[in-house]
Amino acid sequence: MNLAVRAIASPVRNLELLQLVAALAFVAVGWRALEASPAAPPAGLASVVPQLVITVLAGHTVLRVVAPEASPLPFAVGVFLASVGLVIVARLDPSVAQAQANWISLGVVLAAAGAVVGKRYELLRRQRYTAAALALVLLLITGMLGSTINGARLWLNVGGQLVQTTEIIKVLLVVFVAGYLADEAAVLSVPPVRFRARRYSMIPRLIPLIVALGGSIGALALLRDLGSIAILLLFAGGMLFIGTGRLRYPVAAAVVALMAATLGYVAFDHAQTRIDTWLDPWGDASGTGYQSIQAIYAIEAGGITGTGLGLGRPDSIPAAPTDYVFSAITEEMGLAAAAGVALVYVLFLYGGLRIAIDCPDRFGRMLASSIAVLIAIQAAVIIAGNLRLAPTTGITLPFVSYGGSSLVVNFFLAGILTGISRSSSSRH
Repeated sequence: MNLAVRAIASPVRNLELLQLVAALAFVAVGWRALEASPAAPPAGLASVVPQLVITVLAGHTVLRVVAPEASPLPFAVGVFLASVGLVIVARLDPSVAQAQANWISLGVVLAAAGAVVGKRYELLRRQRYTAAALALVLLLITGMLGSTINGARLWLNVGGQLVQTTEIIKVLLVVFVAGYLADEAAVLSVPPVRFRARRYSMIPRLIPLIVALGGSIGALALLRDLGSIAILLLFAGGMLFIGTGRLRYPVAAAVVALMAATLGYVAFDHAQTRIDTWLDPWGDASGTGYQSIQAIYAIEAGGITGTGLGLGRPDSIPAAPTDYVFSAITEEMGLAAAAGVALVYVLFLYGGLRIAIDCPDRFGRMLASSIAVLIAIQAAVIIAGNLRLAPTTGITLPFVSYGGSSLVVNFFLAGILTGISRSSSSRH
């Protein structure tokens, strides 16, 4: 069957199209509801919805050509979550809605590029140590030249545009961790008794992991980015468990994360403020605890069905488009919709792990698992912070929160996952 016929007749791409139409319909209905509300967006934003529709359908068309048999889930989930994010960001801060739509458009382009990369994911395995070295170099450059915002030095000014380098570093570490586990999982699976007997031959094989993760964590601590440290530790623990089947690694990661939180509390004022606010936001209700308290009130006000788009007060939370977007969704769309958003992340994790299981080689399995686990952990940490189950971290909710660096990187990762699924299906 020639390429054109395969692209048109692909049942999985047809399923993806239905999912994308549903996501775009949500945007259209949500935008219409906003226009009819007291929080109606300015008339100048009328082009946002057509821009999203054209971009998404163009991205879908490209995927029909480059990956006709790939899983529809990663791209469709990314578009759905980004659609929810665009509507809620436009409601919270119309001045950044056009920028958010532009970032989504760029993200769709990078998703298509990621699918091309994912089709040849074996090439990434050869660059695993290069990726780790680049991550450390990028952290060093950020430390020397970066801009400090909200107590953390995480941004580089590139052509007048602030780029959050930690988002790029996540991609590099995903490649490294996947490649390392594909090579050395057998070493990490050795029971402690056998490891002690063979430690002189095995310890050198652990050095790359120690240097890459330890160096990244140390650099992030110097940059005062404790949120990314938490994400990285949880990600490393989860992937080491998937790669080895040994429970000791997630337990060790949790212990190290607790120690890092304790050290951060002592060493950094902004970390102490976040933890104190989490434990007792009413201790400074008009200051550091204000956002946390308003987020709680927003969730309570929403109930099961929500107040309706444009009819609540989530804009009373200053950082609602970024740190507290889940609380804003809960207030105006309701707990039912918020639970649906959380379940979509679970679906992304499940779909990513299914893609991993279907991969014919170990590196493909580790790479697909790494992408799914990273995005799921990040979502879980942010949602937990909004619900006051954990301190807030300053990390964005994947695909949903306002922010260009995170949005385009997550779309790129979703594209790679799409390409991996295409590669594994073609081999089967």
